[in-house]
Amino acid sequence: MKTAAYGLMTVKHTLEFYLAQSLIAVLVLALLTGCSGLPRNPVPVEDIRRAEIPGMPGVRAWGGQLNAAFQADLVASIQQEPAGVFPLDDSGYPIYHGLALSGGGSNGAFGAGILNGWTQAGTRPDFKIVTGISTGALIAPFAFLGSRYDEQLKTVYTTTRTRDILERLNIFRIIFQGEAFAHTTPLKRLIEIHFDTDFLKAMAVAHAQGRRLYVGTTHMDAQAMVVWNMGAIANSGHPDALKLFREVILASSSIPAAFPPVFIKVEVDGQHYDEMHTDGGTVTQVFFHWGTMDLSAAAQTAGRTQRDGYRGTLYVIRNGKLGPEPEQVKRRLPEISGRAISTLIKFAAFNALNRIHGSTDATHLGFRYAAIPDDFESKADEVFDPEEMKRLFELGYELGSTGSAWRDTPPGYLPDQ
Repeated sequence: MKTAAYGLMTVKHTLEFYLAQSLIAVLVLALLTGCSGLPRNPVPVEDIRRAEIPGMPGVRAWGGQLNAAFQADLVASIQQEPAGVFPLDDSGYPIYHGLALSGGGSNGAFGAGILNGWTQAGTRPDFKIVTGISTGALIAPFAFLGSRYDEQLKTVYTTTRTRDILERLNIFRIIFQGEAFAHTTPLKRLIEIHFDTDFLKAMAVAHAQGRRLYVGTTHMDAQAMVVWNMGAIANSGHPDALKLFREVILASSSIPAAFPPVFIKVEVDGQHYDEMHTDGGTVTQVFFHWGTMDLSAAAQTAGRTQRDGYRGTLYVIRNGKLGPEPEQVKRRLPEISGRAISTLIKFAAFNALNRIHGSTDATHLGFRYAAIPDDFESKADEVFDPEEMKRLFELGYELGSTGSAWRDTPPGYLPDQ
């Protein structure tokens, strides 16, 4: 079998093995470099929860905590909706559909394929809310703006190679300048190419029409998830809006230890600091609102729904498999660590899916999910293999165009008896 990334990881579980190798290296580097670290200017611990983005207040919220600014913004979004943007139910209330896109690295090609196939079928709705995390954060802006970006999304997920995402560092740079095993300058360039000034303007227009895009990152200092209102960033008119938009996408896609963190500038009482942000998948593999707002209450406040909740369906795309993948694990540290990490990620996705299903059930919101079929066999030759990604894209396209991608309940779900 071919190997990659310093010859320690098998192709079959590339991302997991790459992360495992990085974590193993952390232990070695700690011994070699002692307690030293690269310079930074972190927010004092007691002030972490008070930090704001200079000139752009209210564009983010702490996960798991109801946020007044997000709640007010959601009410405003309902009031901003032009007539006819969303279909109405029999009572004359709007039907709101949502889309949540999970992490999964190069497996994001599956989600890109579903969206393209869904467009071809003519049944893809206009979403009120779109969320993304990790590779889902890269897909989400395209999905949010609609089918006119399908071809661009297809290009990203069928032509990208590993060298277009990362550059591995040599061992000396890792030892003496180490905060990751690779740098993501290529990914940063890719983000800059696709998310340009015109794209930001289109985001602002969609936001002003009452639609919302949220992306999750992991705030490493706070050990918490941060949810970013990407349309509010785009609509802020701030000269640094495009820079911040790109930074959030990059941060959400940056696997800790494997890729360097992204440092986002903040201020507290006029003093400037930096925050360390990494892959949102560190906290959860997929999310919808993560407790930052109450959608039913917002719809009621805006006078657009009945008291028992609003109508619509949340579609969740899991860019990965949910079922177990039995195999014989070699008795070596990288293989054991990689297998443990892949298992943790798999069950994190499983638990996130069940959590979201439970929340939609409680608010009378419909629920449907899609995941890579368990019988799909990976044949990748590198971390981001265009041929493998084309296979995943084509699989997603077929399932999306025929409508056979969707399931109503998570695997293993047993309704109350």
